[in-house]
Amino acid sequence: MVGKRRKRALHKDFWMEVRKSRARFISIFCIVTLGVAFFSGIQASSPDMRLSGDAYYNESKLMDLKVVGTMGLTDDDIQALKELPETDAVEGAYSTDVICGETDSQKVLHVESLNKEVNHLSITEGRLPQKSGECFLDSAFASGQKYSIGDKVVIRQPGDSELLKEETYTVVGIGKSPLYISFNRGNTTVGSGEVNGFMYVVADDFDSDVYTQIYVRAHEVDKVTSYTDGYDNLADKLEDKVKGIEAERCQARYDSVVGEAQEKIEDAEKELADGKKEADEELADAKKKLDDGEQELTDGEKEYEDGKQQLADARQELEDGKKELANAKQKIADGRSQIASARQQVADSQAQIATAQKKLDEGWNQYNDGKKKYNAGKKKLDAAKKELEDGKKQLADGKAELEQNQQELNAGIAQIQEEQQAVETQLAQLQEQIPQLEAGIGQLQAAVEGLEAAQNAVAQLEAAVQEKQSAVEAAQAARDEAAQKVENGELTEEELAGYEQALAQAQAELEAVNGALAQAQESLNACQQAAAQKTELEANLSAANAGVETLQAKKTELAQTLENLSANQTAIDEGKAKLNEEEAKLGPAEKEIAANEKTLKDSKKKLDASLKKLQDGQAEIDANKAKMNSALAEIEANEQKLNSGEAEIAANEQKLVDGEREIQENEQKLKDAEKELEDARKELADGKKEYEDGKKEAEDKIKDGQEKIDDAKKELTDLKHPEWILTDRNGLPEYSDYGDNADRIKNIGEVFPVIFFLVAALISLTTMTRMVEEQRTQIGTMKALGYSKISIASKYLNYAFLATAGGSVAGILIGEKIIPFVIIKSYGIMYHNVENTLQIHYELKYALLASVAALICTVGATIFSCVHALAETPASLMRPPTPKEGKRILLERIPILWKHLNFTWKSSLRNLFRYKKRLFMTIFGIAGSMALMLVGFGIRDSVSDIVHLQYTNLQHYDATIISDDDATDTEREALIESLDKNESLDHYTKIRLSKLTAPNGKSNLSVYVFVPENLENFKKDVTLRNRVTKEEYELPEDGAAVCEKTASLLGLKIGDELTLKKDDKEYHVKISVITENYAGHYVYMTPQIYKETFGEEPVYEDIVFSVKEEYKDQVEKVGQKIMDSPAVLSISYTESTIEMVDRMLSTLGVVILVLIVSAGMLAFVVLYNLNNINITERQRELATLKVLGFFDIEVSQYVLRENIILTIAGILFGSGFGILLHRFIIVTVEVDAVMFGRNIAPLSFLYCAVITCIFSAVVNIFMHKKLKKIDMVESLKSVE
Repeated sequence: MVGKRRKRALHKDFWMEVRKSRARFISIFCIVTLGVAFFSGIQASSPDMRLSGDAYYNESKLMDLKVVGTMGLTDDDIQALKELPETDAVEGAYSTDVICGETDSQKVLHVESLNKEVNHLSITEGRLPQKSGECFLDSAFASGQKYSIGDKVVIRQPGDSELLKEETYTVVGIGKSPLYISFNRGNTTVGSGEVNGFMYVVADDFDSDVYTQIYVRAHEVDKVTSYTDGYDNLADKLEDKVKGIEAERCQARYDSVVGEAQEKIEDAEKELADGKKEADEELADAKKKLDDGEQELTDGEKEYEDGKQQLADARQELEDGKKELANAKQKIADGRSQIASARQQVADSQAQIATAQKKLDEGWNQYNDGKKKYNAGKKKLDAAKKELEDGKKQLADGKAELEQNQQELNAGIAQIQEEQQAVETQLAQLQEQIPQLEAGIGQLQAAVEGLEAAQNAVAQLEAAVQEKQSAVEAAQAARDEAAQKVENGELTEEELAGYEQALAQAQAELEAVNGALAQAQESLNACQQAAAQKTELEANLSAANAGVETLQAKKTELAQTLENLSANQTAIDEGKAKLNEEEAKLGPAEKEIAANEKTLKDSKKKLDASLKKLQDGQAEIDANKAKMNSALAEIEANEQKLNSGEAEIAANEQKLVDGEREIQENEQKLKDAEKELEDARKELADGKKEYEDGKKEAEDKIKDGQEKIDDAKKELTDLKHPEWILTDRNGLPEYSDYGDNADRIKNIGEVFPVIFFLVAALISLTTMTRMVEEQRTQIGTMKALGYSKISIASKYLNYAFLATAGGSVAGILIGEKIIPFVIIKSYGIMYHNVENTLQIHYELKYALLASVAALICTVGATIFSCVHALAETPASLMRPPTPKEGKRILLERIPILWKHLNFTWKSSLRNLFRYKKRLFMTIFGIAGSMALMLVGFGIRDSVSDIVHLQYTNLQHYDATIISDDDATDTEREALIESLDKNESLDHYTKIRLSKLTAPNGKSNLSVYVFVPENLENFKKDVTLRNRVTKEEYELPEDGAAVCEKTASLLGLKIGDELTLKKDDKEYHVKISVITENYAGHYVYMTPQIYKETFGEEPVYEDIVFSVKEEYKDQVEKVGQKIMDSPAVLSISYTESTIEMVDRMLSTLGVVILVLIVSAGMLAFVVLYNLNNINITERQRELATLKVLGFFDIEVSQYVLRENIILTIAGILFGSGFGILLHRFIIVTVEVDAVMFGRNIAPLSFLYCAVITCIFSAVVNIFMHKKLKKIDMVESLKSVE
């Protein structure tokens, strides 16, 4: 019966404890919920992401392998693939790339035929095409180009391609394709080199006898999950089987194509020979007739030309004579006129020069007088300015000295007044506290005096209890013996009743004594408590009296200091007055100097202008005198020449009249001959034209026919055996990136949640440990009442189990649904393959792992604390624990600091180091939360840095030209020539870019060997530098430059040898430089190192180029012109790569936000929990402060000041821990092909610190409300 009552009481006490400590219970529940939710949610996100993608692939029947033949594919190839047991569906398809839109906004569309068994389209609007001329359009392309159902899409096929029968299609459907799960549509050899969208049409719209590609879906692919080893093994097995039939099918296709081509060539050769023979005969007859007529015309033309030439020579000679005669007459007349005019000009110039020289001499005299006056005035001005500057400097020095003295005086007075106010406040508080303390001591005196009497009473009652207990045991034994005799018939029932009555009386007496003992024990406890309180109050009273004396002395000292400082103010005021008088005197002098200086400057300008005018005038006069003398000499010489010319003209006039008459007679004869020749020439020209036209037509036809036959033969001779190009899903745009993102989530989930969970678990552990320690008195009471250790511990174990189990269940239910949903939905912005196939399941593995770990931490800590407590005796447990011995802290040993701290600050600092466990756990909790937030922000910084660092600081070229392997040397030379002439380009560099492998244990690492032809241009294209020191390197001449990530994965350093595999052979190159790089694995070599490594000269097949600054926003237009070259296969634009990487990394933003928000929530719960524990443990101390007269705000400041200090310390330690944790996590979450940034932005530190401070402030507000509710009387009686 007693056992049942105890169980009920224990059960009732458990639920009362839960209700009384709701804050503690809820905090444990929340911490565990956060830890389990975050751990299991992040861990479950990666598999859920894979399952969501796989569900879409299965729903849309996405192909597992694409087969492309270099000579096309036939129905026989499809049948051969269907016969493989590893295939489930095989379907052929046609495809081509076309151009859509106007010249300025050309877009490239990938056109493909509809499939029935694989690659099912997702219809957003409309329906699938059902007949020729209808199309299904890419939803992203339709949205960007404003296409809707019913619109017409006009396309243009590149070059001579006529693969599509139609050029205009009607949009009947809009949607998405499983071949394009994101924004990237791949590259092409058409247009700008980048595909902008896709379009599907019916197969009948393609005019082709062979398929472009065949799609294959693997058998039982629905039973494995994409992006797992199971699927990869299935895909590899399928690819191996397809490769097994490749050789046979390619040989069959080769034989078929060669046979058809050979027959066509033979027929064409026979037809060409017959046509050539017939044309030769007809041309021979026509040629003979033309030759005869041409000879006759030639003879007549020669005779005519001779006569014509003679006449022309005579006419020309006559005309030349007339012109010469007229010119000579005119020249003589002009000469006479010019000489007269020149003589008049010389006379005028002489007069002007004389006048000008006179004025110039007067100007020089004026200038010299002005210059003397200016020099004298400038000398006086300089002296006055120097005197003024000296006065200003003395005045400024005096003012500065007075200002400094005034500031020092004001600061001293303010400080003294502030200290006086503080002393008055503290003195008033102490004087108010002393009567209260004395009254408290008086009240407790009576209780203390009764202590010895209470102790004696307890001892007497304990002895009485022992005596009564012995009596009860004796009565019980007598009653049992009597009962046995009754059964044997030796005694009657009435006699047995007498024994039972005696037993009941003994038990009643025992209970009465026990009751008295309990009352006496309570009185003894009250007296002991009163004695302790009295001792404590007496110590406080002594301290208060000493403080009053100290403050009174300090008050007197401050008053004397203030009086001394006031006396200094008079001296400063007198100095200011003297300086003001001196400053007033300087004002008029400064104005006068300024006016004189302006006058001098104006005079100087006028003098300079006059000097220049005088110099220019003198130079002009001298030049005019020289010209005048030269002109006079020339006039005399020309007069003599004119006289001789007039005599010669008169003799030549008669000769011209005779020659003109003879020329007129011969002109008529030539006109008649010319008419006859023109008629003959026209007739011959008509005949020749007819002959040439016929000959050219025949030759062109024969030449074209022969060229076609030769080209066909050459093509047939050069025809390579066809091959199959096999591409799995990884060849689809963005497919592998989706898997990489799932891996990133997995990598984050392997590290970040563990740290998060560790912080949460340790805080839960601390909470339960403190709870057990806090209730040691209750544990001692229950132990004294006879409860077993297991019963006592079960209360706390059940408490810990209920809070932890409840939090675990809530964390699993919330975390494994919400966190994966948020993360996958965020990726749905970029990948449409998870829009309608979201798969979110409970992952029991992670749920159980998190729950068990949480239970072990909290329940294990509770067991440890209970075992430790239950090992003590009930008496020691019911007594308060012995206070720890006070120790001096480090700051007390630094008097210069300690003396300047007030009472509350000293108390706060002592308390911090007094409760070391709380100090370290609070700092650890805040530092852990700070570090987790910093990691979240740091991951954002590291991820966002990649694009800027890689494509701005390290790789500077704008695009890469991928050359066509089949291009001829002529086409390649034409491409280089066009690049040289391209005015949009800043420069270009021919490179050798080959993809090789580097052995990495059991696997291989894909690396790109980059060899530039021009090393000077390479410096403009790529920067080699050290990531840490930023030291830039030249491309080494004694080895290769290897990317930092590559060297890290391979475990190599400078001086080691890098092994590269090419064509199943291994080559070795020394590592001379390790360079910063974030995307891909590159090995940079000079041409000489490449030759030494591989034993061959590098063949520069590709080109990187950079455009001029004004063309940076037109790179794709520049690329479109370059794509016109037949030597170009495609162009990869750096901007497109940047956009793709940005889109890929932007999806991590929501994931990072989840990390930051979760860490922030943990920080809040940690701060709240630890502060709540702190206040609960120190409730009596805080109540004592209230009794001593501290206001609520002062008590809050007393406690919360410690929280602020611990928060700041946690932020500092958390920053350091966060840096280390960030570096570890960044290295862990990186995929092989990418290296994230290693630095955290300074703003991220600020954000995390501010968030932590905000949470701390919010918690302080809550704690202030709790501190206000502390009951002083109940708290001081808590030990009782």
